[in-house]
Amino acid sequence: MVTAWVAAEPAAPDWQVRALVQESPARIRVAAGWFMLGSDQAELDRAVALCQQTSGNECTKQQFANETPQRRVFVRSFEIDRMEVSNAAYDRCVTAGRCAPPRVEPNAPEPRRQWPVVQVTWREAREYCRFMGGDLPSEAQWELAAHGDSERSFPWGDALSPKHAHYSAEALREVGAQPGGKSFFGALSMAGNVWELVLDRYVAPYSSDTHSVDPLQLAEGSERVMRGGSFRSPPYMLRARARAAIAEDVARADVGFRCAYALRPAKTP
Repeated sequence: MVTAWVAAEPAAPDWQVRALVQESPARIRVAAGWFMLGSDQAELDRAVALCQQTSGNECTKQQFANETPQRRVFVRSFEIDRMEVSNAAYDRCVTAGRCAPPRVEPNAPEPRRQWPVVQVTWREAREYCRFMGGDLPSEAQWELAAHGDSERSFPWGDALSPKHAHYSAEALREVGAQPGGKSFFGALSMAGNVWELVLDRYVAPYSSDTHSVDPLQLAEGSERVMRGGSFRSPPYMLRARARAAIAEDVARADVGFRCAYALRPAKTP
């Protein structure tokens, strides 16, 4: 069985290196459990209705077919960053010589230290997480952290307002700026501000070849999955089950990430 953190273990930093990033954002614990990954027909209906309401276009369920088929999966306990990785946190990895600097977008505003880091590729984001002793979260880990075993459409519930998330906007906001958008397990900004990269390769619809326990799609495809929508996204893409694809070597101004960490077994006396 493959898990999202197996590859992270050999890259865990020693304590000397870890001291360089001791000011990293707090992590939250996500309890193990079964949940329904993906969207059922009721959620697809909500997605279509929200799409038509906010875009003015004729929307169909086919637009959201990549969220299907829904299936029941089990994810073991893990920790995940409470907020997206900020420029300040990422810069410490750059200073340590382990991470590549983010790209500079022409005519873009000067990045602020507490904005989420953007303009890094999937591989560069993963290198940061491995430097921190973790990895990018699997798609199942990310979704469990967002909505738990609930049927809520968004990480915080079913209603959406600007107090919950930063979307349909012109620029980024600082990480954790909207505590009203706290997820099922207490993570912030899992919807809006930046798309978040995850470990899985993008396959749509969901593949039946992955395990039901700690599912992870690595076998095929040339793109990776990103979740949560961004400051540029319409409301219907901020749903906890919405997903999109991005090439591994692409860096964008609206794509960031957070890291996940395996829980170490308790030591026996």
